[in-house]
Amino acid sequence: MVDASVSRELLVLEHDVLRAVALGRPLREAMDLLCRRVEALIPSVTCTVVGVDNGRLRSLAAPSMPGKYAAMIDGIEIGPKVGSCGTAAYLGREVDVRDIASDPLWEGYRDLVLPSGYRACWSSPIPAPDGRVVGTFAFYYREVTDSRDLERRVVDSCVPLCAIVIERARAEEALRQLAYHDPLTGLFNRSAFFERGTRALAQAGSDQSVAVLCLDLDGFKSVNDSMGHWAGDRLLSAIGQRLSAFRREGALVARLGGDEFAMLMVGTAGDEIEAMAYRLLATFGDTFTVADVPIGVRASIGVAFRRSEHDTLDAIMQDADLALYRAKADGGGAYRVFHPAMAEAVQRRRRTEIDLRRAVAAGEFLIVFQPIVDLETGAVEGCEALLRWRHPTNGLRLPEDFIRVSEETGLLVPMGIWVLNEACRRAAAWPLATYVAVNVSPIQLRDPSFGIQVAATLARTGLAPFRLQLEITEASLLSGDPVIEATLLALRDLGVVLALDDFGTGNSSLGVMRDFRPDKIKIDGSVVRNCGRDGDCTAIIRAVVALAGSLGLGLIAEGIETEAQLGVMKGEGCTRGQGHHLHRAKTADAIALLLSEQEVEAPVPRRRTGG
Repeated sequence: MVDASVSRELLVLEHDVLRAVALGRPLREAMDLLCRRVEALIPSVTCTVVGVDNGRLRSLAAPSMPGKYAAMIDGIEIGPKVGSCGTAAYLGREVDVRDIASDPLWEGYRDLVLPSGYRACWSSPIPAPDGRVVGTFAFYYREVTDSRDLERRVVDSCVPLCAIVIERARAEEALRQLAYHDPLTGLFNRSAFFERGTRALAQAGSDQSVAVLCLDLDGFKSVNDSMGHWAGDRLLSAIGQRLSAFRREGALVARLGGDEFAMLMVGTAGDEIEAMAYRLLATFGDTFTVADVPIGVRASIGVAFRRSEHDTLDAIMQDADLALYRAKADGGGAYRVFHPAMAEAVQRRRRTEIDLRRAVAAGEFLIVFQPIVDLETGAVEGCEALLRWRHPTNGLRLPEDFIRVSEETGLLVPMGIWVLNEACRRAAAWPLATYVAVNVSPIQLRDPSFGIQVAATLARTGLAPFRLQLEITEASLLSGDPVIEATLLALRDLGVVLALDDFGTGNSSLGVMRDFRPDKIKIDGSVVRNCGRDGDCTAIIRAVVALAGSLGLGLIAEGIETEAQLGVMKGEGCTRGQGHHLHRAKTADAIALLLSEQEVEAPVPRRRTGG
């Protein structure tokens, strides 16, 4: 074949291959075209193109090789003695083996080609622009020839062409990864989940079940807040690795964003889906390690099934979200399966949120005060401020009806500021020896400006700091949140009294006493209610009284509702208490009248310099 003819054929080959790429043909199709055109140009050779992916061979095109050839070489690790192609890829230079039967490079791999009659193989590495070997371009021969001028021209032309096509395909794959995969976890992203999930839903038979599981991490924000967003990202990456194992069960797994994940299953029975949800929760049983720090994190899961063949993926996802909301509302760390009644609950919650926003703007709240008394004399020493909502149509509503919604919507912060201001304003008019107690949530304590707000309120109302008792939960102290710790120290320096609320119900009460000693502790009402008839509760009360005495802490029993309970409290040495048996909550005016009728010695606050 004359040079001009060869040059023309190679130009046409290059044009046709690049055109196939430009038209969006798959990589394997373009490489297949190249191999067939080369074999037409040189009938004595069988042409193959092999890619290299993570150090392993991946057959891209071998149209004239036996069908099993591609499957047999796929996944072989490259190395110094891995046939012609594996060795060329490893060494980054051409490998020309003239006798496969005897050459040591082919030891262990001869059976791949000898049974098909191939005796020789010339393989050339395909280098990327940065020098990486991304594949090999090879000729297999049944007969060995000495004259290879034509083959050399073809190799010199086709190797750069293969590099262009392979790199183009990899760039497109990288773009697909960015478009459809979450870069942090490697899982599908939201758009890919809905695209593929919608397709799977359309293909599912009417008799097949379709299930969606929505997963949300419990307390993930605290990881970001305490360790930084880099730690949160590493944690999400580790979680993604664990969740990816469920793809082997046929699940479509995705990270929807933030700490939200989703799975879709088609054709799996309901009990098997629930078993999967249980296994999902179990994957969070083992701690995750980030920068050598063990991190325990729980998850909540909502499960929903297609209710009719007309359901869209959006509709199923909404059901799963409702079930997820219920799981988190029930305390988290569990799964819940959607039930239509959940939709009604969410509608009620939404109505509560709307009403609550109006109430904050319209000032529909009021405070009532429950006296805290000396159990021996009955004298009122202080009052706990309790929030009530004067709903225009539903009447007076208690905190348990709306506090959770206020926390979830962020409305608790402005509500808490109002309660603090109103309680201090009212207490400033009481006798100087009387204090006011105000409940403070972890959400308020996480606000770095909360200490400043308290100081400003005291200055504005004229209430002395020792006459303000802030009641904090054990959860606040156990959170490990540095902002909360700093806020509590600022409040202590300000001179307000800190009381640990609901003591006796947590798992780490003694640890709290060690790490941050409050001024007072309040025995939880659930313990008080069971005293006398439950030996364990009475023993708890006895232990708490002893603990408070040994540490020099004030002690208040909550929820005293009967004469018998009062007797137990007094008998065990508890000297302060509150509850319906002593005084019901009263309006501000009623409290002012009650306090004016008695004289109470001014409390002497105990201040400490350490925790």
